[in-house]
Amino acid sequence: MQEDDQLRRRNDYAGADLGRHYVSMVLRADPSRLLVSRVAADVAKECTDLAKTFRGPGAFARGDQLVRASLSVVSNIAEGCGRGTVPDFRRFLLHARGSAQETLAQLRLVEPATPAQRSALRSLQGRTMFVLKLISRLYAHPPPDK
Repeated sequence: MQEDDQLRRRNDYAGADLGRHYVSMVLRADPSRLLVSRVAADVAKECTDLAKTFRGPGAFARGDQLVRASLSVVSNIAEGCGRGTVPDFRRFLLHARGSAQETLAQLRLVEPATPAQRSALRSLQGRTMFVLKLISRLYAHPPPDK
């Protein structure tokens, strides 16, 4: 009985038949209701604005990579919500986490030209780290089945 409870809590076995218990692993999550999705969308918008200010050799390539990585976070969270099962949701959260790490790495490579840009950059880095924490929490505790 205790083993059944552990399996049910882990949410790793989609539709697994556990003898007397049947674990339904249908996920119905709305990305617009998830804090991580809203914060990640704000970060992506600001990364797009920041990329427009890049100058010098390779500016377009650096900006493009930053924008694609930040948009990928939001896209993977949304796609995971649409998949319908907890294991698929978690898989896409891992993709989102990787993109968030890439976004953070790209932000760390930016050389701010002004104090205002330095402040905006620090804010973006902090919120990207917040997104990483939210993704980890969501992975550990996916939205409840409805």
